[in-house]
Amino acid sequence: MATVILGGTFEELHGGHVKLLIEAINLGDRILIGLTSDSFARSTKRRDIIKYEKRKENLVNLLKSIRKASGKHIEIFKIDDPYGPAIELEDIDIIVVSTETYPRAKEINEIRVLKGLKPLAIYVINLVETKEGEKISSTHVRVEKYDSWGRRLS
Repeated sequence: MATVILGGTFEELHGGHVKLLIEAINLGDRILIGLTSDSFARSTKRRDIIKYEKRKENLVNLLKSIRKASGKHIEIFKIDDPYGPAIELEDIDIIVVSTETYPRAKEINEIRVLKGLKPLAIYVINLVETKEGEKISSTHVRVEKYDSWGRRLS
């Protein structure tokens, strides 16, 4: 039974989030999802952020819609820094990241090794792009440039 960890703000949910979650669910039986706190999210974004409780509710609803999630042990927890429990928990096997966040996964493994923990297998997914080759992001969805699936709106 593999334990998989991933994290993010999961604000305006989109195809990239769906891909990340499905890959994590495919890889493990226990899925740990770090959801950034409001204060941490505000420190990394240059705009207003949807409140934590609403982001968590939306994430839970999205997970319910992913059939493969049924029967998996999924935990959502608040994180206040870029590492969360990934640098402390012994019983994690895999970290799922995007090509954008791959450097953070390498940093997490370096910290884990310094603490005497086993490094995590790093599973990297490509970003989901629009047909114009632009990455789908929560910001683009929020400003209604693209819909959640990367279709141009404006």
